[in-house]
Amino acid sequence: MGSVSPEHLDALCELDNITLGSAAVRLEKNAGIQVKMIKPKAEELPIDEAIGRIPVDEKVIIVLAYAGDYGGEMAFIFPKDDVSVLADALVSQNKSDNFESAMMFIGQEIAEGINESLAMLISRSNLSCSAQTVIEEKPPFEGDVVFIEIQLKLDGGRVSSHFWHLVPVDLGNKLASDMLGELGAQLEEFEKKTKEEKKSEKGPRKDEKTEAIPDIMVEVAVRLANKRMLFQDLWEVNPGDVIEFPQYVSQPVELVYKERVIAMAQVVVVGERFGVRITEVKNYAKGISG
Repeated sequence: MGSVSPEHLDALCELDNITLGSAAVRLEKNAGIQVKMIKPKAEELPIDEAIGRIPVDEKVIIVLAYAGDYGGEMAFIFPKDDVSVLADALVSQNKSDNFESAMMFIGQEIAEGINESLAMLISRSNLSCSAQTVIEEKPPFEGDVVFIEIQLKLDGGRVSSHFWHLVPVDLGNKLASDMLGELGAQLEEFEKKTKEEKKSEKGPRKDEKTEAIPDIMVEVAVRLANKRMLFQDLWEVNPGDVIEFPQYVSQPVELVYKERVIAMAQVVVVGERFGVRITEVKNYAKGISG
């Protein structure tokens, strides 16, 4: 025990946050009901203790496997009665033939969300995940696991439940280490580039006109998504209503100043606060004045 650091636990929660948000958007479109997965929290436990923490008699387990450099399996465990609401909706929308095929469909959507997250967070292209099987017994691995609990809400909160993600410690550490290492390398490269730019700006050429950057506070905004809708529909919104936007959770958002997009970014969680990590700066951003 204690072989997974708090930083790695946080990184795996962040990975699930991005992964499951993306999967929820796709499942909503296919099932025709609202799917919301929120608030992952993680700890390291022996697998038997982890299974004992799951307070349901009937559960269904989706086993996913990594291919490429990682290898290894992990599992998502759902209360059978609660997830049946989502499975039945997929069957009624002709996305699946029966409960088991519906669960495999859910697993494939989660796997696709994982692959999108890996492509965004870890540059190595030979990593992929796929849904393997649906079982109702214990996951097919032993030893200590990262035990991640996630809230699940279906159909506007009509079903409010939890489900669990079990990741073997070795696999979890590999994922978290690569994710944090990639972010650290990106930050180091960004800082290096910034220092080089500042150094080149210290000695301006005589034939260049330089302007001082205004030392004033300005207001910037993060634009998550846009859509057009009827004014009547907008006028009739009520608390609890959900307005769906076309943008996936994992897609970049826009950093806006004076209605002008100056950078692209990914949404991150900083402690208990919302933040963004800059991924692209527009070429004209430095030419903007207050």
